[in-house]
Amino acid sequence: MKIFKFESGDSSKFAYAYGYRPFEGMAFEGEFSVTLKESRRAFAAANPGPPGLQVGDTGSIWPDLMYLGDPPPSFVFSRKILNSLGFHGISLKRTTSIPIGSVASKKLRDVPPPDYFVIEALPGIRVDYAASGYVVDADGNPGRNAPRVLPPPILQYDPTTWSGADLFCQDNGHGGPRYLDLLFTERVKEIAIKDGWTNVSFQRVRVKGVNPITGRPD
Repeated sequence: MKIFKFESGDSSKFAYAYGYRPFEGMAFEGEFSVTLKESRRAFAAANPGPPGLQVGDTGSIWPDLMYLGDPPPSFVFSRKILNSLGFHGISLKRTTSIPIGSVASKKLRDVPPPDYFVIEALPGIRVDYAASGYVVDADGNPGRNAPRVLPPPILQYDPTTWSGADLFCQDNGHGGPRYLDLLFTERVKEIAIKDGWTNVSFQRVRVKGVNPITGRPD
């Protein structure tokens, strides 16, 4: 079994966003911790302006997958990607339309952007924290009082807990908002390549009991 996470492409020709100011309908912030919500409010107060994405000063092309430099979320997705996922029957938990607030790039100011969205996924797999190298509590979650391990262990996903969905998030999230931490199968990767999603690359994640190089059982 192969599982991936999204990464943005390396090309500097595509636009990126370095944050967003509050806008209407931010339902995806429901899982944010109090600390994260407070930091977001402080960021918005220090960076006043129109609501929505703050697009940086580099890039001359609007991408389908836009990197968001102040995660979560890590990325926003164009309507092309949403239509592609819908056409192929890929289920999502929720999508939230996110407006463009400001554009620093002179090359993009007069170029109409696509509609962008935040994507949330339904839980579909569990992390085996013990196999990943964490000290865990009785429920198998990282112990709150356990000493921190640096660098952080590489998460290992338990394939026996996979829901069968092609796009999902982890079921036993620890820390950040899990619905925004998207994972997907090779089918979604193939769809992205076939349908020509721009500025998209793929990071292979570790599956418990599977060799990360060969994709075969260890």
